[in-house]
Amino acid sequence: MKNALFVLGHGSQAQEADEIFFQIVEQVKKISKFEFIGMGSLQISKPSFEEGIEALIQQGAERIVIVPMFIFLGNHVKFDIPEQLEQLKEKYPKVEFIMAGHIGADPRIAAIIDERAKEAIEG
Repeated sequence: MKNALFVLGHGSQAQEADEIFFQIVEQVKKISKFEFIGMGSLQISKPSFEEGIEALIQQGAERIVIVPMFIFLGNHVKFDIPEQLEQLKEKYPKVEFIMAGHIGADPRIAAIIDERAKEAIEG
């Protein structure tokens, strides 16, 4: 089975935010062993959630693991993403979709926050 990793971002009107999201996905591509890696945004930015998923399917993905790049368990993670995922499952019944957990309170984030604070003091 051909596996794909799909990074789902929030989306933004700010081009800088889209560029950072793209950079993060490029970093994931460098370390990941998944056959295909795609990305999309829940709102505003392109590609959309559905467009990004469709691109992976066109490449041959048979199983897609969706990783929501959201820190908090808010309405998007609890309601909007699962709702759109159900629509994708109906549209692509031959593709297996797996929803991974959101980023959440990962200790690696605490280390980054501490590092940024030290950098601010050190100049």
